[in-house]
Amino acid sequence: MAEDSILGFLQNKEAISDSHQFAASVGIDHNELENVIKSLLGFEIADAQEFQKDRWFLKEKGRTYAREGSPEVQLFNAVPPEGILGFRERNCRF
Repeated sequence: MAEDSILGFLQNKEAISDSHQFAASVGIDHNELENVIKSLLGFEIADAQEFQKDRWFLKEKGRTYAREGSPEVQLFNAVPPEGILGFRERNCRF
């Protein structure tokens, strides 16, 4: 099934740009698709170029920093416009 899907697709298109997307679109496991591609390469029926795709995700702490700023930015934003001394003078009674 994977071989038929690949060859059928390549009859109408020049290339499969992303094997992961292609496998998902035709309902084939990517490992199976990869094995078929290697087989087609071995028989010189098709050509392929391997590339690596990295994915980066923020953890919860990173999402918080993206939303609220780094701890340094949060501290800076917590200081009132008149500064710490002006705030103390206005709010503290000795």
